[in-house]
Amino acid sequence: MKIAIIGAGSMGLLFGGYLGKENMITMLARRQEQSELLAQKGIIVNSEKDCFHTNVISDPFGHSLNEQDLIIISVKQYHLSQILPILNNIPYTIPVLFLQNGMGHINLLKELKNETIAVGTVEHGALKTSENTVKHTGIGQTNIALFRGEKSKVNTLINLDIPYFPINFQVKWEDMLVKKLLINAMINPLTAILNVRNGDLISNSHYLSLLNTYFNEVFRVFSFMDKQMIYGEIVKVCRNTSENKSSMLMDIFHKRRTEVDAILGYILERAKTEKIQVPITNALFQMVKGMEEERGE
Repeated sequence: MKIAIIGAGSMGLLFGGYLGKENMITMLARRQEQSELLAQKGIIVNSEKDCFHTNVISDPFGHSLNEQDLIIISVKQYHLSQILPILNNIPYTIPVLFLQNGMGHINLLKELKNETIAVGTVEHGALKTSENTVKHTGIGQTNIALFRGEKSKVNTLINLDIPYFPINFQVKWEDMLVKKLLINAMINPLTAILNVRNGDLISNSHYLSLLNTYFNEVFRVFSFMDKQMIYGEIVKVCRNTSENKSSMLMDIFHKRRTEVDAILGYILERAKTEKIQVPITNALFQMVKGMEEERGE
């Protein structure tokens, strides 16, 4: 299977490394230096379970996109608008898979002409340690659901059996994305503002009290979900990644733009539409945006 991956951050490299074990991978990186390194040395994946090297094709200008069987979009949500011209120029028969945090990209997907569009959530932990090296910090799974189109177009990907990299199909895309959205909304802004690791949110009684109050507020916006299940997942992620620093905390630390607009911004817009007051969510949103501004974003 020919798979192109647009975006060579931690997740792009992780997917390129693992999927490249059984498929022909083409990487599209923004920076010329990274593109050249990927072409010369491929991707290196390091983890406690497995350390390996994968050869990939590097195509920074996307000349080979029309030849792909699947295109995976792993850029940050705020970069999606920059790749729309690329997506609009590929044949509409090629399926695309979006792997973004939050749900701010849903309206964008509606505008695309592609027949088959899938969305995914990633439960793996990954840390980019160099331009072509990624550390697999936590083994989880990838969940994929159809936004529209035919499941047969992504069956080959779903049926892959790659050790330490399971891929599962989900029937309801909205439930899948909302679940991940709520996990990200609880963990990312709190850890970024408090400057703590994920596990501190449940081991510190005061932080846990804040988490619970905040969760009860946000859940009112998504009351169609299973409250007990979602809360259990949040606690499980905090426990399983207790020593990890969230992506939003790392973005703040490295003075990068965060994905708070796609996560909390989406929740605020939905709450406004449904006339639900979410003062804690708004306060956290303003805090993270203020931290971005303070650091020059």
